[in-house]
Amino acid sequence: MDGKDRATELYKLEYEKAAERYDNVYRSIWTIFSYMTAVAAGFLAFGADRIEPHALICIAAVPLLFWFWTSYLPLDRYGTEVIQRLGKIECILNKEFHVDLNHFKPNACKELSVFKELWQACKTGKGWDIWKQVRRARFAICLIFIALHLVCVHELIRSRHSSRQLFLEKPAAAAPVVPAQNVTVTGGHE
Repeated sequence: MDGKDRATELYKLEYEKAAERYDNVYRSIWTIFSYMTAVAAGFLAFGADRIEPHALICIAAVPLLFWFWTSYLPLDRYGTEVIQRLGKIECILNKEFHVDLNHFKPNACKELSVFKELWQACKTGKGWDIWKQVRRARFAICLIFIALHLVCVHELIRSRHSSRQLFLEKPAAAAPVVPAQNVTVTGGHE
């Protein structure tokens, strides 16, 4: 095996592993998100009658905010680096072997930041460029989580100003209702 064949095999291996890694990163992001939504739903379902409503919203938002800061942002940044590397590998392979791989090439030198790309699209003033940025999943995720942060802060403030306690007192259990038994009443006097 000569040097060119060895280089081809190494690029091929790196390309396959990077594409697999890219898929795994985003699969992990959404798997973790589904678990965190289940935890948030559990807080809402089982805490509704035990926790002050404004505080409950904050508590239920914590798993989702935790996911956003500790899973989504770092893994998305890593996924961006992977897709950029895939684009660079395609550029190398296109140049070296005179092929036209173009799946990831547009992302080779592209900044994949939501705000940077949206800002650049707004500077061009073209409606289509702005629309392409707004319809991306990253934009929607960031927009929703900005709103979730604002709602959480608002509800935290309302909870602090509420005269209610964080944990609501559970109402005392009522005495069990015993079904009436068949009782015959006689009209006689003793």
